[in-house]
Amino acid sequence: MKLVNTRAWRALQLGSIAIASSALVACGGGGDSPGSTIKGTAAVGAPVANGAIQISCKNGSSSATSNSNGGYSSTFHFDGPCLLTVTSGSIVLNSFAAGAGTYNITPLTQLLLSYLAGQLGTTLNGLIAGITTNASYQRALTNSTVIANAENAVAQLIKSLYGVTLSTNSFLTVSFTPGQPGADADLDALLGAGAITSNGQPAATLASAALAAGAAAPISGGGTPPPTGGTGGTGGTGGTGGTGT
Repeated sequence: MKLVNTRAWRALQLGSIAIASSALVACGGGGDSPGSTIKGTAAVGAPVANGAIQISCKNGSSSATSNSNGGYSSTFHFDGPCLLTVTSGSIVLNSFAAGAGTYNITPLTQLLLSYLAGQLGTTLNGLIAGITTNASYQRALTNSTVIANAENAVAQLIKSLYGVTLSTNSFLTVSFTPGQPGADADLDALLGAGAITSNGQPAATLASAALAAGAAAPISGGGTPPPTGGTGGTGGTGGTGGTGT
């Protein structure tokens, strides 16, 4: 009888351990799940080498250091959207990630945030401060249609004010290498046209025009604006930008 009881007790112990282990893995408290990856390139024309990159998300945070080509990568557990900030000397640029994937940090992404801030009825600094906590901002920055419309509007604004046609409007997520044709050459062209400064910041007049363009095509609650509204807002801003210039 003692032998039977001992075996039963051991079986009960093993069963309890197995259940506890399964629960731990399911809750993310253990196991080998690596999380998800955010990666991309930090550049101002030249790569932002050895830049300190801070990633602050709706849930979760991480950091990384860019390599000699401005590339960075971080794998961790998070819920998007995430604010991305690169700092290197006088260079401080911002971007965002809707979720896992490729997300660049460039003067164009800084400008994109200004446009989105205008759409959401806030300032660039207000949007940056609220990405991790404001539900309306979070819905907008994880809405692929809102993001694509905003990229198109920024590209149109740049063409209207500076005569520069970007090689791609998907500058937030396109993979590129500094020094090569394409997205990096776009940054060189913008620098040559005076649209961005040597430390990567959009020119003050361009940043103001982007904020105004966004305000002319508002979105509420992180929803998608009507296509005609976005186009009209961009066109109207082009005229305003021309007057300012």
